[in-house]
Parts: sequence; structure tokens; C-alpha cells
Amino acid sequence: MNHLRWILPLLLLTSPLIAADVPDGFTALIAPHDLTGWQEATTAAEHWKVENGELINDGQGTDLVTAKSYRNFELRLEWKIPLKGDSGVYLPGGQQVQIWAKDTGSGGFVFNHKYTVNPTAVADKPLGEWNAFQIKLVDGKVTVTLNDKVVMQDVPVEKGFDPPLLGPVEGPLRLQKSPHNVPSTFRNIFIREL
Repeated sequence: MNHLRWILPLLLLTSPLIAADVPDGFTALIAPHDLTGWQEATTAAEHWKVENGELINDGQGTDLVTAKSYRNFELRLEWKIPLKGDSGVYLPGGQQVQIWAKDTGSGGFVFNHKYTVNPTAVADKPLGEWNAFQIKLVDGKVTVTLNDKVVMQDVPVEKGFDPPLLGPVEGPLRLQKSPHNVPSTFRNIFIREL
């Protein structure tokens, strides 16, 4: 019986981290060991990898694009970035929900750096810590919650096009690789179609 005292801590140290359970009604967008469910998975795997339930980009390559298109949905994901980190989630219509290490905070919109909607509050945790997004897109309007604080509410995704155009109402989602070649990490990516 005494030997069990040593085995349990050893098992905990050697076991991979377990991702959060998939919430009711949601689908996981990270497969256990590879890029299943994402476009051009073989090519993307040169710079994106799944490790211990985390989706890691080395700062190189291209954005990671879902194989499936979405219209109305709720997306939940966790992310962390280092100093000078810069990433984001592109929605159908081309708008990007920003993830970055700037004083304005994450969760606002950027479109080709010509049009921005700053978040209403800075809710980011310190660099290197996990942050949690809830992004809800319903009939062309997006609400973003960052770490349980609403930072953008009912903002149209079609705003900001130059010239003004209505963006596509349905399409894939994209996780941005850093334009500054800085690594970024995601985990617990779940989506629920509405």
C-alpha cells in the first residue's frame, strides 16, 4: 500500500493535461492530436500543432481556417500570448476580433487597420496567462465577452469595408498567426451553431 503513495504523483506528472469537457450543445474545434477539421491541415501542420490539448502556432506560416462555414454561432476559446503578441479570430464578413498586447485591450474589431472598434473595457489578464473569449455572432452583429466582461456588444460585422460593402453572412472562421512572428496558443475551442 505504501508504494501507491509514490505512484500517484508520478502518474500525475507524466499524464498529459486534460482539456475541459465540451459544454452541452457545443462542438470541439481542436482534435486530440492533429488538425482535423481545419483547411489544408497537412500544410498548416508545419507551423500549427496540437499538444496536450493546446493549439500552438510558432509565429510562422498562415492563418488556420476551419473546414466548415458558420453563420450564427457562439464561439468559446481560451488564448494566451507573450510580450508583443498579436493574433485574433476572423469572422465571416472579414472582421477580426483582436488579440493583442496593447493598452486598448483585446476583444475589439480591426478591419485591414483602416477601421477599428475599441473594446469598451480592458479585461485582458497579464501577458502569458490564459484569457477566455465568448464570441456570439447573430444576424450580422457580434458581442464579445473577455474574461466574463462584455467588451463589445451588438456591433455589425459588415461595418468598415472600404468601399462600404456587405460582407459575406456565412463563412469559415480563421485563427490569425501573428503578423509579428510571435507565437500564440489556444485551447478549449468550442462552437455552438444558433
